[in-house]
Amino acid sequence: MSETDIKAVQDEIVEDFSLFDDWMDRYRFLIDLGRALPPYPDELRTDDWRVKGCINRAWLHGEAREGRVYYQASSESEIVAGLIALLLKVYSGRKPQEIVDTPPDFLQKIGVWENITSNRINGLNGMIALIQTVAKAELKAA
Repeated sequence: MSETDIKAVQDEIVEDFSLFDDWMDRYRFLIDLGRALPPYPDELRTDDWRVKGCINRAWLHGEAREGRVYYQASSESEIVAGLIALLLKVYSGRKPQEIVDTPPDFLQKIGVWENITSNRINGLNGMIALIQTVAKAELKAA
């Protein structure tokens, strides 16, 4: 199995979004991505895994297996779920150091920061922070 470079995955997302001329189409694309997320286990819908700063309820769980960190997540907001799907595509299944060393530059390149509400920005920052926290904890444990 060949592993796609984390930067290449980000570039692929930027390329996917470049196919859409306006943000309404990009929102629809995000919503479709969010709807495709696998079901999130009810037992993980706890405050421990709730994304801080998110106005809609969202959860993001991370766990390490065999030297990699795997994430699963869910949100009550379709757009937030789509943003989660993008983050999981980039970060889930990666080595902790790779996660810590790779900022989500693709979000700037696709125009997310300028086109979502401040509440969603807070939630997105909360998701990124949680992804980083889990990866950093795994680095310390290793």
